[in-house]
Amino acid sequence: MKTRFLLFALLLSSKLFAQLPPIAQALYDSAYANDPLRGQYATNNGAVPMATADGNTFYLKWFPTGGTPNSHPLLVTIHGTSGTAFDEFYLWHQYAAAKGVGIIALQWYKGYTQLPPNDYFDDIKLYEYIDTALTRIQYPSNKALFHGFSRGSAISYAVAFRDVQPPKGKNYFCTIMSNSGRPDSTYYLYNQINSGTYGHTFYNGKHWGMFCGGQDPGVQTCCAAMYNSQIWVEANNGIVGLFINDPSVGHGGFHQTPAYIDSCLNYYLPCYSTSIETHDNSQNINVTIYPNPFSSNTTIQVNKKFKNCAYSIFNAYGQKVKHVENISEQNINIKKDYFSSGIYFIQLTIDNKTITEKLVIID
Repeated sequence: MKTRFLLFALLLSSKLFAQLPPIAQALYDSAYANDPLRGQYATNNGAVPMATADGNTFYLKWFPTGGTPNSHPLLVTIHGTSGTAFDEFYLWHQYAAAKGVGIIALQWYKGYTQLPPNDYFDDIKLYEYIDTALTRIQYPSNKALFHGFSRGSAISYAVAFRDVQPPKGKNYFCTIMSNSGRPDSTYYLYNQINSGTYGHTFYNGKHWGMFCGGQDPGVQTCCAAMYNSQIWVEANNGIVGLFINDPSVGHGGFHQTPAYIDSCLNYYLPCYSTSIETHDNSQNINVTIYPNPFSSNTTIQVNKKFKNCAYSIFNAYGQKVKHVENISEQNINIKKDYFSSGIYFIQLTIDNKTITEKLVIID
């Protein structure tokens, strides 16, 4: 009797907390009942449920105490198959809070009342809901992190595409984290992209992270699928600077490993701090790196004189491994030194303008 009373109290508190239109409220209650402990965790930690403009679903909004939402780094995240917004909030919250990152967790699974293929919102509707959430808080462009897990990862490439496509794309995301899910070529949008309908430069300047678990048996989610995803993103001019491959874990290994969540946030935060552009044409600043890939040293050549320059190098886990300031020469030499082979990012700050490029070091 006591256990039943506690469960009833939890459900009652969630309904009192969520004041949503009928369809969104029913979906909220269903998602909450799927895991009341995670639902109550969101309630206890101040996650505010918000209805989408059409009232057909909801998202959880949370920001650190103090300041306004549009002044914080922001994670926009979507769950995997049959998941909930509560799952994503629970799995990210303590790590995001530690780094001052806000969270928008969107419920895009419609529940068991809808039969496939209508049990999830499509990429157009999904981006519309994200746009609504970010417009409401007046969030700036090119500053947010987008994350999708599993099925959410599979559609993350489409959401990133919508984000940069005029006239509705708002260019919110400077970093995308695709966690265990590839762009399936049978999906209508990816099929159009592969046929060349939109060209192959639309991801220009967008930074990507990816994760795969070596014990993941899924054809669409295993490491071979994610390596193909890297090739696909880079073929469309994106930059995959973070690729985590853990042979010892399975499908949910990213969220089960705190170091990987931190790596993703560390990889994203420099992007929030400065508006990253591959080339800053407004000031006619361009850089050339040769050779790249390199095995012993490389040279970064800046095309114009500057007052001051500094650079930081980040490894594939988003960790800063080198920083040099007060550079005055237009030709900057980088030695392999103690770096192991792999993919790195070099972030150059030239007279208060930031340019980020990929470095590839080989043996």
